[in-house]
Amino acid sequence: MGSRQVGLGFRVFIIAMAAAIYLGLGALGLWFAIPPGYASPIFPASGFAVAVVLWSKGRAWPGIWLGSYALNLGVAWLHQDLGGRAVLSALGIACGSTLQSVAAGWLLARGVRNSWQTLVVERDIIRCMVLGGPVACLVSASVGMAVLFGAGVLSWAELPYGWWNWWSGDTLGVLVLLPLSLAVLYHHRPLWRGRLTTLVLPMLIALGLVGSAFFAVSEWEVRQQTQVVQGYGEKLTQLLSQRFVAHQEALSALRRLQEILPDMGYEQFDYFTRITLEDNPDIFAFSINPSVPLARRAAFERTMALKTGAAGFEIKERDGQGRLVRAADRPDYVAVAYIAPLEKNRPALGYDIDSEPVRHEAIERARALGTPVVTAPIHLVQENQERIGVLLLHPVRSLRPASVSDPGLAGFVVGVVKMDEMVRIALGAALPEGLALRIEDAQAPAGRSLLYRSGEVLADAQAWRKSIAMADRTWNFSLAPTPAFLGSQSHWMALAVGSGGLALAVLLQILLLVTTGRTAVVEGIVWERTMELHAKSEALQDRHAELDALFRLSPDGFVAFGPDNRIKFANPAFRKMLGLGDEGPADMAGLDRLLRTRCEGAGPCGIADFFEGEAGHKILTLKAPRPAVLYLLGVVSGSLSVPRILYLRDITRETEVDRMKSEFLSHAAHELRTPMTSIFGFTEVLLNMEVDAATRRELLQIIHRQTQWLIDIVNELLDLAKIDAGRGKDIRIEVFDLVALVRATVADIAAEAQQRPWLLDLPGDERPALADVSMLRQALLNVLSNARKFSGPDAAIHIALLEEGDRLGVAVTDHGVGMTPEELEHLGERFWRADPSGQIPGTGLGIAIVMEAMKMQGGRMEVRSEKNRGTTVTLWVPGQGRGEVAGDVAV
Repeated sequence: MGSRQVGLGFRVFIIAMAAAIYLGLGALGLWFAIPPGYASPIFPASGFAVAVVLWSKGRAWPGIWLGSYALNLGVAWLHQDLGGRAVLSALGIACGSTLQSVAAGWLLARGVRNSWQTLVVERDIIRCMVLGGPVACLVSASVGMAVLFGAGVLSWAELPYGWWNWWSGDTLGVLVLLPLSLAVLYHHRPLWRGRLTTLVLPMLIALGLVGSAFFAVSEWEVRQQTQVVQGYGEKLTQLLSQRFVAHQEALSALRRLQEILPDMGYEQFDYFTRITLEDNPDIFAFSINPSVPLARRAAFERTMALKTGAAGFEIKERDGQGRLVRAADRPDYVAVAYIAPLEKNRPALGYDIDSEPVRHEAIERARALGTPVVTAPIHLVQENQERIGVLLLHPVRSLRPASVSDPGLAGFVVGVVKMDEMVRIALGAALPEGLALRIEDAQAPAGRSLLYRSGEVLADAQAWRKSIAMADRTWNFSLAPTPAFLGSQSHWMALAVGSGGLALAVLLQILLLVTTGRTAVVEGIVWERTMELHAKSEALQDRHAELDALFRLSPDGFVAFGPDNRIKFANPAFRKMLGLGDEGPADMAGLDRLLRTRCEGAGPCGIADFFEGEAGHKILTLKAPRPAVLYLLGVVSGSLSVPRILYLRDITRETEVDRMKSEFLSHAAHELRTPMTSIFGFTEVLLNMEVDAATRRELLQIIHRQTQWLIDIVNELLDLAKIDAGRGKDIRIEVFDLVALVRATVADIAAEAQQRPWLLDLPGDERPALADVSMLRQALLNVLSNARKFSGPDAAIHIALLEEGDRLGVAVTDHGVGMTPEELEHLGERFWRADPSGQIPGTGLGIAIVMEAMKMQGGRMEVRSEKNRGTTVTLWVPGQGRGEVAGDVAV
């Protein structure tokens, strides 16, 4: 960046650029992360951070902090852990990353000084790599691990592996990305620009091969882990299925006993279920739930009060507050008659399980299917704590039916299973630490399908999944690795492949840096010697280029002749003057013949004579390719290669101006002489002769008119001189009524020629315009005066106001002599007159003054004319609040 001052805007750009690139490279590095994902075997962002801090002279460090903070917040968000701990951890890691890049810049600035900007000497390359890599990278690894340990993310056991992985990843990132980043940041320097192809391309190929090998080995290790998880999953589901089947068998035995002994007492029920409950602690309770019609409710309640010894036995349900209350009347009840163990489940006696929606839905399925069913996940009513369980319901058939064709449904035997206990007992040690098991009911509503869950899932993509039929429902099993499981797995093969490949890539990069550095040193020496040899040659070439540029840009023509009089050089201005293309005369004689054919008059031009003795010159008048007047001068140079140079200058404009001035002086003298002669003659008559009063008055009126004519001529000359000198300095644009101005101006000129018809076509209301009032009035007077002079004494003159879009115009139409198209082309030229005979008074300046005046106040003049039919001159100006009227004059 040099020593130039850096503005605030550019510094903000540097910070934003550093943050964006650091974030992108950091995300790329985390793509290589080995689970559980706290560090990467290569972190390219660390190398870029060191390079950009060096390149920006430390100004980019806020960008490194922002990029690191955003990266770690993004990781926390992806893991759905964007809490206070994640935010503080991201702050700490960002500080460590920034401190590392600044420390690396400080070490390199003192260890190799400015040599890091070139890296051409082997010693400087090795020092730069060591100081910026292994040494400086101690900072971020130590700070990052301390932050994660302090936040409780890592344990003591995970610190060594995590620190090593972090430090090696940052180190390899610096060793690989530091030179590559410098090559990109300093691409405008010749050394690094050359290295972009010799260094960057081979390194990209090498890194691509290393990355491919790393991902291949990582994928193999992931597949191995997935197979391990799958094996555990198959085993776990088999054990759980066996456990569930065992519970189904126990309940089926109880169902058969109830069907054989429908009137058995509680002692028999308790004796039959006690051993099963003792051997299966995951079965919370067994119960017999007879189906009780409303008509038999009272009898059932009295009978159960005698059998259970529970005075006041009644069928119950839960109210809106979850309290057990007497059940409302309804056609049928499925009430708890017996339940074991009794003591901790005594409140459940008489509870109508058909009153609760989940149990009701299972009962309806059992009635429809006639087979055992299982409920959706429920919160056990017997438990004070939140606990998920399921109910197994076996329908009990009556063996003493009312008719043979209709055996009837006597009720249900129910087993209450605690899911967490069943999983614990069924799996035992078969579920290894670090695997998260999740069981869900596929038919349950969303949000209420969870049966069992253990552990925090990290890599859900590696989860094993299977669906198994449990009674009439389907349970979905998933087994996924947790952070602890992934951390316990060996990834040394992927690390070895990645780290080994990157180490080889670093060695290749160092070799390329050394090779290109030596080449740069040799090229530098050769360059210095070459510059010394070409110094004088370049000076001569510069001088030649300067002269060549001067000759090519000069508006004057130059032709250089060699010793043999052949043309060696002719500039573009010369070719343009003579209308020559790429082809032209080859020598002096050919040029002389060409000029002779294109000049007015006969005889050779005698170019060779210009170079005899002192420099000669001549003025030629060309008739082709266009009429022009050329000034030719021959110069003898001291050069051996071009001893003669012919100089040509186009003086057509100067000649024309001299002609016009002479013509003007002639016209002015004539115009001035005519009134002066009249004034002088009539004054002499008044002085020397006695005349009557009428004659005296007539003579004085003539003198007055001739004097006014003189004043008009002088005023036109003064107006033109003022326009040339001022060029808009005294212009005062203001808003005024154009209609009133036209009326007043026409009234002034009409007073001098009362016999002429002046026809006005003006609106009755105002038309605001923007212009210089006095200048526009003078322009309009000039146009009206011309119309009067070039029309017959009785010819009418029409004055109309025009409106066109955002502009206003005053059109003056006469029926005088008019002009031809050729004469219109000269309209506005100074001193040019449509009547060269001099019969009509004038100086040829009036229309030129009008054109200049309109242009200076943002307007334009438009002329339409036909010979012997008349002329229409329109003066256009902007309306109020409108812009300038484009153009100068339209013909």
